[in-house]
Amino acid sequence: MDAVADAASRIVIGNGLDESVQMGPVRDKEKKERIIGYIESGIQQGAKLRLDGRRDIKIAGNYPETCFLGPTIFENVTPDMKIGTEEIFGPVMSVMRAKNLDEAIEMCNASPFGNGNAIFTSSGKNAREFQYRITSGNVGINIGIVAPMAFFPFSGMKDSFLGILHTQGQEAVRFFTESKVVIQRWL
Repeated sequence: MDAVADAASRIVIGNGLDESVQMGPVRDKEKKERIIGYIESGIQQGAKLRLDGRRDIKIAGNYPETCFLGPTIFENVTPDMKIGTEEIFGPVMSVMRAKNLDEAIEMCNASPFGNGNAIFTSSGKNAREFQYRITSGNVGINIGIVAPMAFFPFSGMKDSFLGILHTQGQEAVRFFTESKVVIQRWL
């Protein structure tokens, strides 16, 4: 976790159109206040705050602080905490630890949401089992954000799904595939 916190603390924050910037502002002041509410909730519920994106952020360029937040990292997050249950959609990492793969999958699948889940492992067996048993629309293996590019289409499951058709994965293949039924009997 030290390496993750160190890397996150070095993220360049500023105008998203500046090529040297790695993270731009959140959408608006209302969204910023909502994210801050989640951070405060995590503190109040006993999660360990490793990196606080509300404080001591450096903004590249001459911009007011209006909608900027830095990365925030929590450890010791449990499934009953608000930051461990709800989708934040902000620069907040909530680290939940599991004793084994089965417990990790159970924790993920118990969530009413299913946008994305990730596993970090050196075991191909565990990675494969995770990807097939997890109920989320986007699965990351040894990658934290399960979208290769900002414009990459994604679609969640459960309460994270909005719409009528998933834009990738098996559902997209079925949508564009003409199937047929073959019945045989051999004597």
